[in-house]
Amino acid sequence: MEKKKWSPRFLILAVAVLVISTFAAWFVASNYGKTEIKRYTVPAEDGMKMSYIAWVPENATNEEPAPAVVIFPGRSSNGHQLDNWAMEYARNGYVGITVDWNGNGETDLMTTQEDYVQAVMDSVLSMPFVDAENIAVLGNSAGNAAATAACTMYPDNVVAYIDDVHPQLFAELPENVNTIIIEAAHDQYVTHFVGDQDAVFEAVTEKWGLDEPVEEGKLYGSAEDGTLRQFVVTNTIHQTSSLDSAGIKASAEFLNEVFPDTGVSAGGSIFWIYQFFQLIGYAGIIMFVLAFGITLYENIPYFRAIGNEVTENKGLRGGALVRNVIVALAIPLITFFPVSWLFHNAEFLNPVFRSRNLRGIIGWLVTNAVITLIMVGYKAMKAKKSGKPMTPAEFGFAGDGEKFQWYKVGRAFVLALITVLTTYAWVAVVEDVSGLNYQIWNVLNISRIPANRIFAAIPFVCCTVIIMLAGNIGMNTSRRLADTGRPKRDMAVQVILNVFVSAGVVTGLLLAQYGIGQLTSVYIMPQFENLGGGGTSSGALDFAFGFPLIMGFSGGMSTYFFRKTNNIWIGMFISAILGGLVGVIGATFITGHAVM
Repeated sequence: MEKKKWSPRFLILAVAVLVISTFAAWFVASNYGKTEIKRYTVPAEDGMKMSYIAWVPENATNEEPAPAVVIFPGRSSNGHQLDNWAMEYARNGYVGITVDWNGNGETDLMTTQEDYVQAVMDSVLSMPFVDAENIAVLGNSAGNAAATAACTMYPDNVVAYIDDVHPQLFAELPENVNTIIIEAAHDQYVTHFVGDQDAVFEAVTEKWGLDEPVEEGKLYGSAEDGTLRQFVVTNTIHQTSSLDSAGIKASAEFLNEVFPDTGVSAGGSIFWIYQFFQLIGYAGIIMFVLAFGITLYENIPYFRAIGNEVTENKGLRGGALVRNVIVALAIPLITFFPVSWLFHNAEFLNPVFRSRNLRGIIGWLVTNAVITLIMVGYKAMKAKKSGKPMTPAEFGFAGDGEKFQWYKVGRAFVLALITVLTTYAWVAVVEDVSGLNYQIWNVLNISRIPANRIFAAIPFVCCTVIIMLAGNIGMNTSRRLADTGRPKRDMAVQVILNVFVSAGVVTGLLLAQYGIGQLTSVYIMPQFENLGGGGTSSGALDFAFGFPLIMGFSGGMSTYFFRKTNNIWIGMFISAILGGLVGVIGATFITGHAVM
């Protein structure tokens, strides 16, 4: 193929966006440089490791230690998911500790909750800049079990408990510790276990032994003897509690009643500004992957040889296009609930696919990919019987008149590996220097790759190769739009269409379940027991919030690289490796789900 003159503008723009947004996110999160954000990894039982992020404000010193808030995240979460809370606590002069869930992030899988809790609490209490007699613990969702265990195990240190969206509301609620309960107004878990809002208010009133119905926001008892109580309801749902500015504010005001005065006043919340820069950083990551990958392709002859001659475009229009899109959306919509539930609870897969939460979604995607490949195979068989066999070009494997060549597959894999590893090297440097990853709530989590997750990721990456192979054949050949003679416009339109089809079903299901739930407190998908999973949920859908972005950027990336190279392999491998790693790093190993 004729070599095009390389322009570095795209790569320079991507690097600039990435660097500037990363610095801006750190600058806001660190309270303009006043808070040190640092990851700690400490030994736990049987040679295991516990990992957490410490947010240390400048007023916390060895000479004048500050109170600390230890934040235990919910099921299938690492410590970064609750960065917003730790950031705001540090702005109030408290040391914020965000813990990686057992078997998640950089925390190894421990067999008991006590070992998990003890590892982090002993480490935090040994910090010279922490006031060991003024510790608060926060439990988010299933993390409340760890928080209440900490109250029981460390009664002389824990003076406050923040109960944030606790599914069972009062399970194992500790006594003789100042407590604030923060309930989401539209929480399907609480509705399932406790009942509607009237039932919740009755339960709080009875538990606290009040003579009249509890008043939302009112303080009861005394902080001096550990009986201060407060019940707060915020306008959120269970899954968005990490973005709950009202909950953060209420808990910080409650801690002001319990903790010694730090002399620091935070002012208004700034975490939405932080999330904005994180969103730009996410865009910068995607831009960098595209720019770096295409730079390797266009400037290194070894990779340039991967490209194919341009094939004839028999672009879809009108009714054919509509039918193609409908089929592409209908199949995954029909299969989602039965297939994802089946794989979510397929216990015999535990040794290989070690994340139940991720396994449900991946099993669904692989099933859809197999259905697509069967349909493609049937079409190819019919064409062969008719005497007009399909050519490699019709699968995106080659250009017109070219043969399928295995060396292009191998070189595309090498290019993808270099691109993804370079991207993760940057992410690792950012975490080491700033203490932050790239994360937006629970929909995106690009963190450095811990050694304990590399091998666990391989089966999921292999699955995403199958998923992206089927997806690329579909979106870049059978659903290829007609060219208009304006390449940039055609590229943009094709990318938008393929992103919509790739992420449309799971996005629609999430909006139907949780968007309607936010507005009406009615959830179309009920709660049911996870077989062997130690909990109750809406199955794989509860853990699918990151997949619109994962599937969206996979579809968009693959389309971009195909239109640049006329070969599906580069985009397929980059999307598969990146998507597989993003999924595994943000998922819980199987036993950790059940134990906790």
